[in-house]
Amino acid sequence: MAKTGKVLIIGVDGATFDLIEPWVSEGKLPALAGLLEGGAHGILRSTPNTNSASAWVSFATGTNPGKHGIFYFDEPVFGTYQRRYLNGSFRRSKAIWNYASESGKNVGVMNVPMSYPAEPVNGFMIAGIDCPETWGKGFIHPPRLAQRLRSILGDYVIEPGIPGLIKAGKKDAAVDLLLKTEEIRKRYAKYLMSHFPWDLFIVVFRASDAVQHFFWKDMDPTHPEHTEEGFSRYGDSIFKIYQKIDCAISDLLNSAGDATVFVMSDHGADFNQRGAEYLNPWLAEMGLLKYSENQNWREIFIRTIQALYHFIDKRFSREIKLRLIKLLPRMREKVEAASVYQHIDWPATKVYSDGARDELWINLKGREPKGTVQPGEEYDRLRDFVIENLTKVKDIRNGEQVVRKAYRREEIYYGKHVHKAPDIFVEWRQDFVISGLKSTDSIARSGYKVCSSSKPPLVSGGHRKNGIAIIRGPHIKRTHDFGHADIIDLAPTILYLLGLPVPKEMDGRILQEVIEEEYWKEHPPVYHPIDTEYKSLSEEEYSQEERKKIWEKLKGMGYID
Repeated sequence: MAKTGKVLIIGVDGATFDLIEPWVSEGKLPALAGLLEGGAHGILRSTPNTNSASAWVSFATGTNPGKHGIFYFDEPVFGTYQRRYLNGSFRRSKAIWNYASESGKNVGVMNVPMSYPAEPVNGFMIAGIDCPETWGKGFIHPPRLAQRLRSILGDYVIEPGIPGLIKAGKKDAAVDLLLKTEEIRKRYAKYLMSHFPWDLFIVVFRASDAVQHFFWKDMDPTHPEHTEEGFSRYGDSIFKIYQKIDCAISDLLNSAGDATVFVMSDHGADFNQRGAEYLNPWLAEMGLLKYSENQNWREIFIRTIQALYHFIDKRFSREIKLRLIKLLPRMREKVEAASVYQHIDWPATKVYSDGARDELWINLKGREPKGTVQPGEEYDRLRDFVIENLTKVKDIRNGEQVVRKAYRREEIYYGKHVHKAPDIFVEWRQDFVISGLKSTDSIARSGYKVCSSSKPPLVSGGHRKNGIAIIRGPHIKRTHDFGHADIIDLAPTILYLLGLPVPKEMDGRILQEVIEEEYWKEHPPVYHPIDTEYKSLSEEEYSQEERKKIWEKLKGMGYID
């Protein structure tokens, strides 16, 4: 077993070497440059859907989403066409902080997505984006720590809520708020590291992901929505956030002593390729989805309410919207459910999407309330048919094939919870923004042109599979490029470096290639079985008001439609 050592993990949400390496070579990110020079680094592959919820839980547990049970920030409610928001209490695999705490290690955890409610670890924990309210119940453990931190360090920000500023055209204010948020995060982390004992400390900076979502087109001259005005005003916005996080890393390294340091991301980043928004129109062209043609009074009423709702959403502050939701607690859920699947004729539909995720669901009998497809042979044949035809789809503008590959869910996930995954996952080409879809197959009902007039989304940046991993420590090889690893490999590697056994339940492996050979020989890893599935004390369902707050965060970040 490895010798006991301290481990510091700094998460930089959505960080990519595509941006870091040029800035490092220009001398603009000195802390990251020092880590790259003094340690090992490589590409860190995300979960198949590159969603932050599934990826951060896979990082923490060393298991794939089919085992830990979280694929997105929300999940379908089977028997309905609705979804429910998830949080850390729905996780079904133990996290590294659970193992470390149970072994008597001192643990500190800050701002990891899907960590609400804060767990009773041997140390302290501040919940992440899935926490509905700063300083509310479940925000921090132990609860008594809240008053001390607030009185000494001032207020804390979980998620700054910049979508409203972006919608209102206040992009400068949005960048300033992101910079302020990460300064607060650094101040809290530095204080906690300096005033409390820790063997394992984890902090996640998320502004990198937010700024990439909203400012990618301003930085990227190849983006179809790029303008010279946008570049001159906001082209350096993403760099400013990376620079702020680099400064934070420098400060935290000064407090880390001889700890092994991981700097990692849950996924990478690039432009938003926009494929998901065209899936339902394509399905309609293929005769697999049908839109309702009835314009009855109920639909007219829903449209009117939707228009009013979206007017309020765009024009009013978050505080006013939260007051309104208290007066009309069920309206938001009904409007959102109607918006996502607006005008779908379910009895005539076989396959559908939500328009925001790269996934397809079969309208399955026994699972969906108006299912049309029989489980078994018909289900399997339909999935094969959809996958085969997806690979033939081309972009309406350049004629290039748009789908790299489509997968059945059991091809990319495994474990007790695969049934929660979408039936089909679509992996798009990633070298151009998709303008619309066309199919040359004769089954297409109205020619071959499909949906190309959709308004550009607010989010111009998207996720990519390849994130980053940089590791430096007393027993880590220097200036070593280890190539590729998977995000599930970090958890067993961290436990090994803490001198703890690695559970056989974990799907990941210890990254032996980054560890000095002599140390590995002297400290061979120890493994132990985990026979039972982990379950938190209880699943923490959100209240109506809490659901609204979570929706505000996820809607603005492009995680839900």
